[in-house]
Amino acid sequence: MLAYSIINFHELTPGNLCNVIASKFHLPISHQTEQVMTYFNLDRQEDHTAPPAADLQQLLFGKLQAETSQLIRKESTVLFPVIRNSSALNNNKKNIPQTVYNSIQQSFQQVLLLLQKIRQVSGNYQLQAQWSPAYKLCIGDLFITEQLIQQWIYVEQNILYPAAIPGHTIVVTEHEINNVIID
Repeated sequence: MLAYSIINFHELTPGNLCNVIASKFHLPISHQTEQVMTYFNLDRQEDHTAPPAADLQQLLFGKLQAETSQLIRKESTVLFPVIRNSSALNNNKKNIPQTVYNSIQQSFQQVLLLLQKIRQVSGNYQLQAQWSPAYKLCIGDLFITEQLIQQWIYVEQNILYPAAIPGHTIVVTEHEINNVIID
């Protein structure tokens, strides 16, 4: 896990957890995806050392960026305000519409599938000596992005939702995330 993994997410109220997720996951994920797409959109055209799979990586990653961007917007504008308000009022009622929650779950599944495909196309992020330094950095950024997204999903599924939605159970375990991505 990255350096901020020392945060004890279990000690946070659901409202505060939303704030931490926004700053520790949403912002870095947005930054990482923009950085990777900058390589694909600018440097890739002149990089003759990148493998042919880079074109497929670009397509899959563009879809991943769109999916995560939409999911972050949905959480920031719909889900998190409801959780913050409920947390501030010490209201334990389920205020999140089931359709919103289901939509977010479907998006998470789509994101995990895209991560799996990117990892497969990227040869498990194993660097090759003949690749340019820019492409090697891109591969490293793909790996960092995957790690951030896995942690984000894990924290939300296992800590935020059980705390914010009474009666909610754990949906995804860390083992399941790792198996989906590695297989």
